[in-house]
Amino acid sequence: MSCLPRGSLLLCVCLLLVFLLATTGAAAEGESGARPAQPGHEERPVPPPDVPPPSREQRQTSAAAEVTRGNFTSVQVNVDGAGNNIVGDAANEPSMAIDPTDPRNIVVGWRQFDAVTSDFRQVGYAYSHDGGASWTFPGVLEPGQFRSDPVLEADSTGVFYYYSLSSTTTAEMFISRDKGVTWDGPISAQGGDKNWLAVDATGRPSDGFVYPTWNSQFTCCEPGTDYSRSIDGGQNYQGPFATPLKPKWGTIAVGPDGEVYYCGSNLSQSGHVLLRSDSLADAAQTPDFELAVSVDLGGTTISGGAPNPGGLLGQVWVAVDRSDGASRGHVYLLGSVDPPGSDPLDVHLVRSTDGGQTWSAPITVSDDPTGSSWQWFGTLSVAPNGRLDVVWNDTRSDSSGRLSELYYAWSTDGGVSWSAGLPVTPAFDSTVGQPQQNKIGDYYQMRSDEDGAAVIYSATFNGEQDLYFLRVGDCNANGAHDSLDVLAGGGSDDCNANGIPDECEEDCNANGIADGCDLDAGTSGDCNANRIPDECDIASGRAEDCDSDALPDECAVRLDNESDEGWTVGAPDDTATTGIWERVDPVGTDAQPEDDHTVAGTLCYVTGQGSVGGGLGENDVDGGKTTLVSAPLDLSGMGDPTVGYWRWYSNDKGASPGEDVFLVDVSADGGVTWIEVERVGPTGPDTVGGWIYHSFRVSDFVAPGPDLRLRFVAADDGAGSIVEAAVDDVTVVDCAACSASLPDEARALRMAMVDATTAELSWALLPGAETYNVYRGQARDAGDLGCFRSGLSTPSTQDDGQLPPVGGSFFHVVTGRNCAGESPLGQGRVPIDPCP
Repeated sequence: MSCLPRGSLLLCVCLLLVFLLATTGAAAEGESGARPAQPGHEERPVPPPDVPPPSREQRQTSAAAEVTRGNFTSVQVNVDGAGNNIVGDAANEPSMAIDPTDPRNIVVGWRQFDAVTSDFRQVGYAYSHDGGASWTFPGVLEPGQFRSDPVLEADSTGVFYYYSLSSTTTAEMFISRDKGVTWDGPISAQGGDKNWLAVDATGRPSDGFVYPTWNSQFTCCEPGTDYSRSIDGGQNYQGPFATPLKPKWGTIAVGPDGEVYYCGSNLSQSGHVLLRSDSLADAAQTPDFELAVSVDLGGTTISGGAPNPGGLLGQVWVAVDRSDGASRGHVYLLGSVDPPGSDPLDVHLVRSTDGGQTWSAPITVSDDPTGSSWQWFGTLSVAPNGRLDVVWNDTRSDSSGRLSELYYAWSTDGGVSWSAGLPVTPAFDSTVGQPQQNKIGDYYQMRSDEDGAAVIYSATFNGEQDLYFLRVGDCNANGAHDSLDVLAGGGSDDCNANGIPDECEEDCNANGIADGCDLDAGTSGDCNANRIPDECDIASGRAEDCDSDALPDECAVRLDNESDEGWTVGAPDDTATTGIWERVDPVGTDAQPEDDHTVAGTLCYVTGQGSVGGGLGENDVDGGKTTLVSAPLDLSGMGDPTVGYWRWYSNDKGASPGEDVFLVDVSADGGVTWIEVERVGPTGPDTVGGWIYHSFRVSDFVAPGPDLRLRFVAADDGAGSIVEAAVDDVTVVDCAACSASLPDEARALRMAMVDATTAELSWALLPGAETYNVYRGQARDAGDLGCFRSGLSTPSTQDDGQLPPVGGSFFHVVTGRNCAGESPLGQGRVPIDPCP
């Protein structure tokens, strides 16, 4: 066999053979419903662009994004010398190492795209010598050379290692002995695509040993080989060697006694594997992984999906407790996995207390209340005191799956129980700013210490892919980890016992009580069970309340399918042979819901019920269309009715995804004539499953009357596509009615000085208030109040900077308004200048 030198744009013959072996036999999914083989991950070298982008000194810049969520501030890493963002580039797939001899020294590496108009990528690097407060970005390693899959580690003396691919089947090592400022290399190192790295820092005889791993499907060398070893500080490499179970998309970690753990998905992506080696730490032995076991993570590791269409949704992490406590040596596996049923992705963890021989049942770390969003890029690290830290991207606030927030959770009992997830960044759109590949990389990385954890992640706060450094674990900025704050005497209350100090919890109605505790105590309603107080759903615009009854319109359910309400299935021109509408407690698949939508309900209409554990396409819509018509809705006497419904539609799976549509029609004459209300698909965020609410003003389509009906039509007109739909909870609201009561008087008024003359005024949300008025006067009895601000949509405003007369004061009073009128100013108070 002959191979061209490293860096050539042509690949050696062995790569083609390995790739064929990796893909041969992958079953295409058609009407059989067999689960398809997931797309294999492969880094394909591309040449530099014909016209190179301008140098960094010549590039346009912009101010780096200010990224703050509560007391958490993210610092952009890939900046110029002035700390500005470099416009038009992209940075993703970051890795980070921290100097154990001085944690202020941090080095980060990533895939660097100098121009998003090209898929050519190199590996960038940056360093910080002040604990991540500021960063220096000198450029890339080996300029002009294609590179990908950067992984960084540090040894016990503070030497940094940077391991990366230069082609699908070649990898090299770079070494820095001056905290990331300069680098030796490239040093030829064995490897292949989706590589990872561990360096022994135990202080034992194996201290400084270097362990590269990679996916055996794209190995550099003999077929099946997937790891090697260096016992001279990364200068030379033994092997390569072959593991018994061939992990991929995984990581490697060193335990407290030098034992080595290697994990990943199995090659078929049907499960996960864990390997342990004791011989790797013995330079005199030919290494082997003496323990190799399959592990149930409660789902599969996948690639592709709404948040990251062209990449992994996360890799598998292995971490070991190296503390001196009772949990020393415990091993943990974590990943974002696709669980059984319709939930697209959750973060799961399993734990072993006997060196990897046996494993716990899967534990769900992410706490998404909707059960229909993506918890992706799950990332794990273990602190020196044994605390487990996890971050993940979460789309729970966006049904399309495009907008994500970074969440953080921790465990202080070895992963048995977890804090609630705490959002630590604003939302960002993971699908914008992409270079010529539709992904934001394949992973993030995190490193834990006693007080918290350092996170390196990619996000799009500048409208492009950039890197951000973030410290998590101290939400109230008091210098102690949050897990200590909520202990007895720790100084923070935890009213809902979720592990998060109350002062760090969301308090959307500004009443001084964490929202979760408002809901648990019943002081706030939650009619849609989304763990957000109803008044906040309405005030934020997440939900409509057109009749001003202080309840989201989506909760005004008229038909919930929990009993036979008179719906009809079928139409004379229906042709579907399977997937006919039926009212059932649904059996979840990757395309069909596991639960109905009704709070405390069980039944809904779905397109065909499959068997428990059955295939994806076992009873989906095939052969044509199937029709469902609602029970009649009597809208007589309503002035301006709105009708809504919750729907589920999935057509993005199978051999021919994105070819079919879901139709919703309305009739006001008992079904004689029909008008189309909406057409869902054939592509878009509403075609990937998930319960989605849609409403419409009836008079925009038909005249309201006593016999309004809805028609839902699902069809499979494509070849080999998987089509599933579901319908539940039809709502009716009269938007001309005023069901509101007068709002109460405003509570919890607060003032904070913005500058020497300007104050920020704020108050608690008033349930039922649509807008707010602010009155101002100078009399202590508030007898001279005049309108200062009117029609405010949020519970805060700034004053005008005007100062009262010497020796005087300004007094402010807030009222709420809705269709029923304006709340009182207080007993006996009448404004001299009312707000309009």
